[in-house]
Amino acid sequence: MPSPNNKKLSILYVLDILKTYSDEEHLLTHAQIAEKICAQWGMECERKSIAANVDALIDFGYDIVKTRNGCYLADREFESSEISFLADAVFSSPSIDGKQAKRLAEKLTAFESVYKRRDYSYLYKADSLTRTKNKEIFLSIELIEEAIKQDKKVSFRHANEDYRGTQGRTSVSPYFLINKQGKYYLVCLYDGEKELFNVRLDRIKDVKIAEEKRIPLRVIKGCEKGLDIARYANENVYLLSSRSVKAKLRLLQPESRQYVEEWFGNARFFEENGHTYADLTANERALIYWCLQYGEEAILVSPPETKAEIIRLLDQIKNEYKGE
Repeated sequence: MPSPNNKKLSILYVLDILKTYSDEEHLLTHAQIAEKICAQWGMECERKSIAANVDALIDFGYDIVKTRNGCYLADREFESSEISFLADAVFSSPSIDGKQAKRLAEKLTAFESVYKRRDYSYLYKADSLTRTKNKEIFLSIELIEEAIKQDKKVSFRHANEDYRGTQGRTSVSPYFLINKQGKYYLVCLYDGEKELFNVRLDRIKDVKIAEEKRIPLRVIKGCEKGLDIARYANENVYLLSSRSVKAKLRLLQPESRQYVEEWFGNARFFEENGHTYADLTANERALIYWCLQYGEEAILVSPPETKAEIIRLLDQIKNEYKGE
């Protein structure tokens, strides 16, 4: 613990007290700040020195509001709405286990005053959501990012020990990490393959950086000029691995457009013969699943071979239900 006689630390103590115990609804007088410093660090401070420290912090750039009733720290690293958004995203993510979610969310809410942290009491229920049991997710992210930085391949074990027939470790060239629908994916190239593949991080473990250089992205078909990761994520709405196709949808409901916009960021809407259509580019397998999921909202017009596959699957599903 710092020496209570080291007066040079007093300005840091004042800042810490303001961060922790003040907001627009909880103002602190100079006397109250001095009391909290004494209780927490054992340092005796005069009110005049507290006032001088507050003014020095304001001169340095901190947004501290002073009134006749006290002062508070108005501007923080994050706005409350930003903290709420990030904490909710962490809380609801199935890619990390409950303890990791709670610990990460608590780090975010530490930027708030102790009073506003009470708004996040729901975080204690983080374990109650359906989550991955993989505790290596953050270590995997760290190692993969380091491998990408070093231009190296990585190897890992999949939750399914016979994943893709490897019966052990799998070696890939890593390129990007994408967070899609609360799940983390690695965009990579498997050894011996020619097309990009997406692997969910919560389904792999024991990641290791290899000595071998990864295959350059530019030699992969369609990536000669690099990869637009935002476009890739939009086209691969479920991050399944198959070819991308140019598609045309006919929208069936007035509100159907919002579902297309929500899932496909590259859609072009137009009117034709009294109907509303959308042109877009998407991963074929993901498009099929989307059409099955939103069959009451839109139907696929083209390409014909993809439409035929949807009809085949619908017939198969209908026959399965009849058989049941």
